[in-house]
Amino acid sequence: GLTTACISGHIAGENAAGFAKRADRADVDKSAVDELKAVTYAPLKRRGGFRSSWVTQMLQNTMVPYYVAGIKRADRLEAAITMIKFMQEHLVPLQRAEDPHELRMANEARNMALNAEMILKASLFRTESRGMHYREDYPCRDDENWLAWSVLKDVDGQMTLSKKPLPVDW
Repeated sequence: GLTTACISGHIAGENAAGFAKRADRADVDKSAVDELKAVTYAPLKRRGGFRSSWVTQMLQNTMVPYYVAGIKRADRLEAAITMIKFMQEHLVPLQRAEDPHELRMANEARNMALNAEMILKASLFRTESRGMHYREDYPCRDDENWLAWSVLKDVDGQMTLSKKPLPVDW
């Protein structure tokens, strides 16, 4: 996974830099900034709640088993998505932090939960096997339908998935 992360990080960085060069200066929405600050610092203000180390362990317990991370199948992916959504709604918002280190870990756990949801939904969306992505219910590579990038977007607060054909020169 580290190689993929390095490559995709490099590509993302190049694209972000190119976008920043072309984009007009953005207007900052103060209310959005205030909302992000409130979410970010909320664990420091909470007296009770869950430790981020426990929430992280729950996320890992859901994502790491071979039948989710390695050998995927629709019913198991859907079950894992249900578990991750439960954690996002009932565990992540109730994390507590006693110091800046724990605050960082609480925010990492929140980001890990979102990342887990993206991985699971993208795995469910791609109905083929390719490289490290192996679907027990779709064991063959399918270039006709899946020689494409999976694209995840936030549309009005909902995660949407689509395919984007690979560039011809790829």
